[in-house]
Amino acid sequence: MTTLGFDEHDESYLDDAYDEFTPPAIYRCIKAESKWDPQIDLTPCYETLTDFEQQITVLCLKVSDEHDRLEKLLDVFYSDWLFSASSLKVPEYKLNTLSYTLSMRSGTPTTLAILLCHFLQQANLDANLSITQGDVGVHVAISDEEGYIIEPSSGQQSWYIIPENADEEEGQEQEPLELIFDDELYKLFLAQQKWSFISENKFGHALTCVEMLMELLGDDPYERRDRGYLLNQLDCPKMARDDLQFFVDECPDDPAIEIIQHQIEELEDNNKTHH
Repeated sequence: MTTLGFDEHDESYLDDAYDEFTPPAIYRCIKAESKWDPQIDLTPCYETLTDFEQQITVLCLKVSDEHDRLEKLLDVFYSDWLFSASSLKVPEYKLNTLSYTLSMRSGTPTTLAILLCHFLQQANLDANLSITQGDVGVHVAISDEEGYIIEPSSGQQSWYIIPENADEEEGQEQEPLELIFDDELYKLFLAQQKWSFISENKFGHALTCVEMLMELLGDDPYERRDRGYLLNQLDCPKMARDDLQFFVDECPDDPAIEIIQHQIEELEDNNKTHH
């Protein structure tokens, strides 16, 4: 994550070799669905995405001005393609997938933001996911000091200008804004999907998300904690206890430590009872 106001582009050359072999985050998010749903056919999803990308290529040939291109693409996204937040009672774990969002033109703020950001990048605009006070948005930079923040569910735009004399040390800093790039975007997607699966008691699916996150993060104690919780739900108490104990050892000052220790004691008691 990058805080607005710092030039995150200066070190981009460090990632060139990595980016050359890493597909855009949206493709990783789509492919991830096959991990927790091996039967899913993602071909229609990729075909729809390609069709939209081709339409954007044609649009870019007709509109050269950045502001006009942004306005036109937002109009296409929300008025022609009819993307919007869902008004139906659909489980969040479905809304939070790109395949559902592309086929139904409806999704969570995160999936809508991922799609819109991808399409804006296809239109050669400097767009990235952003988080402001916990809300996901799309940030489009027009220059180092000017740009737009777009609310992904509605397309509402906010134009901003960073004053030349802005001085963070004197309390004049702009509203906190974090920019989310490829790997962080993918992690955000997996983390939200994990919690949406947990809320629907789809513990096996959530465990898949945790394992994918751990491939990126290594032995992250919070992912180990979540894996311990899920393994306990899936009747794997010994492995669950090991994960929870790892969290206690690594994060002894965490506010939830007493709850985790109590869970460990319960697992140990149950293990003694079964023996």
